[in-house]
Amino acid sequence: MNNKKIPVFDIALGEIEKKYIKDCVDTSFIGQGPYVKKLEEKFSAFVDCKFGITTTSGTTALHLACATIGLKKDDQVLVSSSTNMACPFAIDYCGAIPIPIDIEKDTWQMDVSKIEEKINKKTKAIMVVHLFGHPVDMDPVLKIAKKYNLKIIEDCAESHGVEYKGKKVGSIGDIGAFSFFANKTITCGEGGMVTTNSPELAEKAKSLKNLAYGKTNKFMHDAIGFNYRLPNISAAMGLGQFENIENVFKEKERIYKRYTENLQNIKGVKIPAIRSWVTKYIMWVYNLYLDKEFPISRDELVKVLKENNIDTRDAFVPINMQQVLIDKYKLFNKDDCPNANYIMKNGFYLPSGNTITNDEIDIVCDIIKKVSK
Repeated sequence: MNNKKIPVFDIALGEIEKKYIKDCVDTSFIGQGPYVKKLEEKFSAFVDCKFGITTTSGTTALHLACATIGLKKDDQVLVSSSTNMACPFAIDYCGAIPIPIDIEKDTWQMDVSKIEEKINKKTKAIMVVHLFGHPVDMDPVLKIAKKYNLKIIEDCAESHGVEYKGKKVGSIGDIGAFSFFANKTITCGEGGMVTTNSPELAEKAKSLKNLAYGKTNKFMHDAIGFNYRLPNISAAMGLGQFENIENVFKEKERIYKRYTENLQNIKGVKIPAIRSWVTKYIMWVYNLYLDKEFPISRDELVKVLKENNIDTRDAFVPINMQQVLIDKYKLFNKDDCPNANYIMKNGFYLPSGNTITNDEIDIVCDIIKKVSK
């Protein structure tokens, strides 16, 4: 019996974050201030984008991206079914409709071979989700988008620094969205960022996120805008985190390798594949699924781990299984994405916070090994 609780996620905060936050308090720059601009400039350059626009969360970053590319009522957006519901919700906020695309079972990523069959006259964009630190196969997506004149939104909430064929995610499509939530690779507590290489999209996003104030008369607004301004004090934490990002990546690599060494030969435990086009894989959390060869179900294993004070999280309930969306649109049903449904029932992730020790990883894996026998 493991007596010490091992949380599903924990994050290390260092002296530099405390220094920057203290500076915000000491100077009273807790709302808008210089750390916002610094974070935007440094993070967008890191992901090879000319422009970065901070927001209050990953969800508002997605919504801002959707609004910026001009989604409107009844437009359709093709999106990976297996994802956080911030993706379809952000599409819905614009009056548009998310259309779920099934995933590859062995990578959990959007099955790009299924995109074209879902395109019709109402399709306006493709939202790719670089899930759990692995990029979607972008070349076919770019080709399809060009053929049908579609915009590409990249959801990079779980993929900071990840590279597809040498290109950073968030810089490949028209516009990208990142999350700085408490459990993300780097955090502001809550926060997000839109990235783009388009001056026109950047200007529109900056305006929309700040209530679309007028250029001549500030209070004569140019559009229906939003208040998605990230506070300076949050940006200070994010900037401190960002300045340590290479060490964060090293910890992610350590955690991934330790789990993989422990679990790769256990019958019935399936570690998602990493495709050849991934030139930089950076694990967000350690995800896996169980197949029929494992002696008990995912839910039963999760219960055993919980009894041993080990926290886990189940895989996402996909878009095609969300009754609230099925009822609203009546354009898809629960059986449309069988691979996403399979991962929902059999997938989960293990404790993956930056502070987890190798000994704690071994404790988690020893329990899984014991159950497997």
